[in-house]
Amino acid sequence: MKIECACFALSVALFATASVVSAAEPTAETAILATGTEISVLSYNVHGLFPLVAKDDPRDRMPTIGWLANRYDVAIFQEDFEYHDVIREQMTGAVGARGNGMGWDPRRVAVKLLISPVSIFLPHFSPPYGAGISIFVRESLAIPGDVDREPFNLCRGWFGSTGDCWAAKGFQRVGIRTPDGAEVDIYNTHLEAGASNYATEIRGQQLDLLARAIEARPKSRAVIVAGDFNTAFNRPGDRDTLVGFRRRLELRDSGAGPELSYWRERDYILHRDGTETALHVEQAGEAQEFVIRDRALSDHPAIYARFRITPLAAAERVEP
Repeated sequence: MKIECACFALSVALFATASVVSAAEPTAETAILATGTEISVLSYNVHGLFPLVAKDDPRDRMPTIGWLANRYDVAIFQEDFEYHDVIREQMTGAVGARGNGMGWDPRRVAVKLLISPVSIFLPHFSPPYGAGISIFVRESLAIPGDVDREPFNLCRGWFGSTGDCWAAKGFQRVGIRTPDGAEVDIYNTHLEAGASNYATEIRGQQLDLLARAIEARPKSRAVIVAGDFNTAFNRPGDRDTLVGFRRRLELRDSGAGPELSYWRERDYILHRDGTETALHVEQAGEAQEFVIRDRALSDHPAIYARFRITPLAAAERVEP
């Protein structure tokens, strides 16, 4: 017993000594992590199409998706077309912003008029759509009125396996501010689908428009870019396009992505520091609570990242 007590006392002494050394000599990394605000970010394509197209009953899934998503400080959705209001009902304590609407493209207006008589008899059937994207942020993080949205005005076609012209895809931006004054621009987007060279070319043009919008913003803010990029690294054209986009904007991959074997990697959460704000990824991956008893709540994985946001002191700020 005396030996065990002595060993325990020695362990406590060593632990205390290590703690003193660690506290006396903090690294730059621990100095950053000792301050700031931690936020959780979710990005999720919820597959909110008309039931015949979605091949299930999205209205049955959406309340659960919204309830689970409300646990995150920032919830970023794609394809919430018909069911945005159902999700919004669950996002208590959050401020929501939708993407661009259908717009005034003559083709979409003509199709809308043509389909409108049918829509009267089919609830939750209202194509053509707007971008179908939205961002919800905690009220404590929201900056009133700090929202932008823009359509790409680019799409491949109306028929076939993708039919991207039925939605006016685009991007949106929402600014947030932490209690200690650090500011972040959060972007959400949904790019062209398809594996053809033409679809890859359109995705490149869409990312160019998004990059220009980000470049036009103040460099003082950190940046988070999330969404359904429809971009696969195993397709050379896609890989080159996404790598070029990241290099152009100096974006880093958070590590958010699918972990279950049956998902494809098409969704990303990217980020970079600002001259006055630093971002540190504390954890990232797949939000597997959206897969319940082997039944996924969408045809895409829900991905997440936890960031620590730190305002930089004047001496640490990087000149643009």
